[in-house]
Amino acid sequence: MKKFFALLLTIFLFSVSTLHSKSYGMAGCGLGSMVPAWKNDITQVLAATTNGSTSNQTFGITSGTLNCTDDGIVKLEKAQEVFVHYNHSGLEIEFAKGNGERIEAIATLLGCPTHSKQIGELAKKNFASIVNPETSKSSQNLLRALKREIGNDPVLSLACNF
Repeated sequence: MKKFFALLLTIFLFSVSTLHSKSYGMAGCGLGSMVPAWKNDITQVLAATTNGSTSNQTFGITSGTLNCTDDGIVKLEKAQEVFVHYNHSGLEIEFAKGNGERIEAIATLLGCPTHSKQIGELAKKNFASIVNPETSKSSQNLLRALKREIGNDPVLSLACNF
């Protein structure tokens, strides 16, 4: 399921962004862009499949590796906003439970993938301040509320870099 959301996010990011670099083809940066033989139109399908099936592109974008530069396809904050937008209701449900794949994914996008359990616990504990009528209307408000609560937590504020 994690791969599905990562693939969905990757596909969306490609559709809303423009490529700024000629160092990779239409499949974008990631492990698939590192294979020199995969530069023509037909083999870009293989590159895109490699990037999507191994979920390496998200890692490359957030870390600036795998042919993904600092000015890569999309800024980290935009990736967070897109993810929350497409997973808004699912995130609200998982915040209430305190765990789930979407929480693991947003933890990765927030720069603290090893702290997803703590983010889940924090979201469950502070559910009312994260999920409320105002944040239910807007994905940006939900993301902002989550970041605010993470920023107020002494451990997560140091672990996450968003």
